Amino acid sequence: MKPINSLRSLADIIIALDATTIIDISDIHGSIIYANEKFCETSKFTQDEILAKNHRILNANYHPKEYFASLWRTIQTGEIWKGEIKNKAKDGTYYWTDTTIVPFLDEEGKPYQYVTIRADITKRKQTEDTLKSTLMKLDTSNKELSDIKHALDESSIVAMTDNKGIITYVNDTFCAISKYEREELIGQDHRILNSSYHAQGFFKNLWRTIGEGKIWRGEIKNKAKDGSYYWVYTTIVPFLNEKGKPYKYVAIRNDITEQKKAEDLLLRSEKLSAIGELAAGVAHEIRNPLTTLKGFTAFLIEAETDYKKQLYLKLLLEEVERINFIVGEFMVLAKPQAIELKMKPLIPIIERVRTFLVSEMNLHNVSILLDVRNEDIEVECEENQMKQVFLNILKNAIEAMPNGGNIHITVEVKNDIVEITVKDEGTGIPKEIIEKIGDPFFSTKETGNGLGMMVCFTIIKNHHGSIVIDSKEDEGTIIRISLPYPD
Repeated sequence: MKPINSLRSLADIIIALDATTIIDISDIHGSIIYANEKFCETSKFTQDEILAKNHRILNANYHPKEYFASLWRTIQTGEIWKGEIKNKAKDGTYYWTDTTIVPFLDEEGKPYQYVTIRADITKRKQTEDTLKSTLMKLDTSNKELSDIKHALDESSIVAMTDNKGIITYVNDTFCAISKYEREELIGQDHRILNSSYHAQGFFKNLWRTIGEGKIWRGEIKNKAKDGSYYWVYTTIVPFLNEKGKPYKYVAIRNDITEQKKAEDLLLRSEKLSAIGELAAGVAHEIRNPLTTLKGFTAFLIEAETDYKKQLYLKLLLEEVERINFIVGEFMVLAKPQAIELKMKPLIPIIERVRTFLVSEMNLHNVSILLDVRNEDIEVECEENQMKQVFLNILKNAIEAMPNGGNIHITVEVKNDIVEITVKDEGTGIPKEIIEKIGDPFFSTKETGNGLGMMVCFTIIKNHHGSIVIDSKEDEGTIIRISLPYPD
């Protein structure tokens, strides 16, 4: 069974990454069935020359056979493989890639295809090789050292520390990505960048390796001064004294943040596909008995002569209809449905949702204030789904204000976009949590399941729009929904 389309569909991801990342898809035998433009640009092969070919066409005869045998053993068991590979382009030149291979599994848990994401690290490898060979030459001239420093500064994030890890030098690129001034970094240790993502054992192993005079390589997630996070592929080279003990360390890093985002999006796509299949199955199983309940309840209403019992049966029928509606909404998780988009006035949709929430607003001492300059704004939408989006977002905003307050809704037309802004005065959302909103089963509520906002993202995506969340702790949250505005 093919994976069901989801919020972050694989096709959308590949299109978004084409400009920056080397991507290909191969079948279970390793034959290439898709290669993006970046792949062709790097390998010098055209699409026609590469499709249906095995990856051996790129073999540089650099790695031993066991290297690729280990690679295949890993991905054939359904595990992700990561490593560096030296390839040979069509024109005979060589290039290096930092490679991640993600197996896509069928219902039996067996791979049916492989997606490979690569980052060109040729410059980094050349820099490392140049640095290594240069350091081995005792007669290296000052000019050569200056050239190497210039090359490193242009292509890499560079830092030097003493044997205790205290920073003694950083280049401009280090300052740019970390958002710190040079004066703020010199004299500090690298804990200033700690994102609390890695376990303590991760850094213990790092220090054990370089403390023994060995080179360490790995991926590290760091936290910049402004609170944002970034990933770097790091190589730490120990400099040894005459006794063979490290007296300083040079760390060369490359920004791989976009590559990590691509990997996360792929994994999220797989997760969403699994949830979609589950949602479709559950909804189908619920609807079968609901049909029976609805039919027999309607029959009993017609046959019942007691007015009071008729009222009870009608109430029962209304609740069955309500369950059926909820199941229909749950199907949004399964796939983008063939919804019928029609031009609808936007403001009445928001007004109806606000009316529906009056009791909730009164209970929490919250007011919803609507600021609209044009009452006649229309958008192409499915009305019930748009109601669900506003209902979820406004309920979240109300629950975020335990002490009451105001929710401001503004609707503006900006060129070909309608922007709906929902601003609350609640407790706000930490920055590290914002990026997880919309992930399945992630929720900050004790009784939440994390599906509400995921459904909102899915609906707006299906309406060719977008949702952006901005928040500050103790100040509130702003959610901006953008939808196409027809001319």
